[in-house]
Amino acid sequence: MFTATANVVSKLQLLALLVFLTGSFLVDFNTVTVLATILTFYIFNIVGISITLHRYYSHKSFEFRYSVIKKLFTFISVIMCRGSPIGWVYIHRLHHGFSDTDKDPHSPKHLGFKLFGLKHLTNHSDKINKFLVKDLMTEEQLNINKYYLLYVIAYIAFLAVINIQLVYFLWALPVVLVQLSQNSFNYFGHKFGYRNFQTDDASTNNAWLFPFILGDAWHNNHHKNPALISNKVKAFEIDPAASIINLIKK
Repeated sequence: MFTATANVVSKLQLLALLVFLTGSFLVDFNTVTVLATILTFYIFNIVGISITLHRYYSHKSFEFRYSVIKKLFTFISVIMCRGSPIGWVYIHRLHHGFSDTDKDPHSPKHLGFKLFGLKHLTNHSDKINKFLVKDLMTEEQLNINKYYLLYVIAYIAFLAVINIQLVYFLWALPVVLVQLSQNSFNYFGHKFGYRNFQTDDASTNNAWLFPFILGDAWHNNHHKNPALISNKVKAFEIDPAASIINLIKK
């Protein structure tokens, strides 16, 4: 079941890339569409990944005050095509458990630099240790994993009904940008930057990543204290995601 979902995600990533490349000759770029793309990119990257998949599902750093917000944020985490919460959390917990070793799914030491692709996901989807994600083995999460493709199709169809160009600006292009930023983060967040803490891995804080992933750029801080809501340690290490969490948590 998890292998099938990983394969679906890889195909969706390829589809988004093809739509991005071919659609760039057909759509209208203007101030509104560019700003809409940037906003969607940050919603996907910060709300979908940083807050929901990362700090909530992976590290249990907080609990949502309202279930409707949790469902909305979870939906966002699914439609951006980084995998189901079960799959994403599994890979991330492996990363923390075996960071920068040969068992790390996306250590730059072993995987190298990949602008595109989800090799770290597909390589581990056929041998998932369910114990590592036992807290997510619920009916709700299993259904999200099982019907993953339907969630994405529903979102794309909704955009297409309104305006076919929205599929490009509010799905394909943001999905490609998220993939570029996250794959870059997986590499540079363990390769270049400074360290506030001497952890057992090669995690770094990288200010160059901040414009794209905001507070997750302080990755060494996070590896030192992964359960904290905020990654901020030094005064200049701003973490906007933590501010949002403080507004929506119990």
